[in-house]
Amino acid sequence: MRELDVAVVHGGHFPCFGKVRYRQLIDEYLAQKRQAGCHLLQAR
Repeated sequence: MRELDVAVVHGGHFPCFGKVRYRQLIDEYLAQKRQAGCHLLQAR
């Protein structure tokens, strides 16, 4: 997925973001610095 040539990612209820943030999020997941799912639900 990281190599997809995205221009804009529509994050549902969250602001849209581009290729740099998309790849940053994937890298954080792979480095286990971020959990899958909505961060708002995990705060409970």
